[in-house]
Amino acid sequence: MTKRDFHRFLAPAVLATAGLIASCASTPSQPRVIPFPQIVSEAPRPGGLITSYSEALSAVLSVMQNDLGFPPLAGSLRLYYDRVSMEAGLISEGYAADYAREIAGKLDGLSRPGLVLANDAVLRWQHWPQRMVFLAHETTHVAEYALAGGRRSSSDQWLREGLAEWVAWRVADTLNLGSSAARKRAVVLGLRQARDKHELLTFSELVSQTAWVRAGNRRTTQAMYFQTFLAADFLIERRGLPAVLDYFRLFAFSNDPGANFRAAFHEDRASFEAAFEKNLTQLLD
Repeated sequence: MTKRDFHRFLAPAVLATAGLIASCASTPSQPRVIPFPQIVSEAPRPGGLITSYSEALSAVLSVMQNDLGFPPLAGSLRLYYDRVSMEAGLISEGYAADYAREIAGKLDGLSRPGLVLANDAVLRWQHWPQRMVFLAHETTHVAEYALAGGRRSSSDQWLREGLAEWVAWRVADTLNLGSSAARKRAVVLGLRQARDKHELLTFSELVSQTAWVRAGNRRTTQAMYFQTFLAADFLIERRGLPAVLDYFRLFAFSNDPGANFRAAFHEDRASFEAAFEKNLTQLLD
């Protein structure tokens, strides 16, 4: 997830006061690891003041599982002390050194199967509602891996990111930390400005993970997330969230993105993209 400003969209509740002080047991060479809590189906979601990552993860995963229909998730959050230690962690995970440096320089965090890696130098200064939006985004990526049987697969990056953004703000809405509707209005306003600056990208530029990382820069990264958020929202309106989850499940058996898109959504990706572009034009005009 990129370095984005959520404070205009998050509720200034008592939760926010806890974010001024973040406990940090990590060192530059040793990340702090927080296991995902086990969520009991249909149990009331955790409430009250959020003061730890375990409590934040419990609230986020409870909404994802019991309200949105995601499967139970096993994994952990790995908090790196700063960008340099996160870069070293990515290299230890198998990333090439140059690519690890590029990712750590642009992203506050990313996900692997069963694992969220995050730069605590950024998170430790954020209020808990901001951190919970971040956690919801990244744990959605963990769920995408889990649905596909632990594979990264060739699923479209725009849908991976768009679903993560959509879920993050639905979680915020459910927990009364922010408004998904207000977020959508802000996204539309932001995309109008991006369109005027010629910063909108095509879907072909947002398909692969490598292209996603390298297409983003200080001018276009926010617009990329805005576009994918609206694309996921439009797809879910048309086909429903269960169909999106089924799309990722199909990659456990087939790595054909076109065939999986047709099987899950009963239309070609090209036809969806055309419908989305028409809808986007209407929203921005």
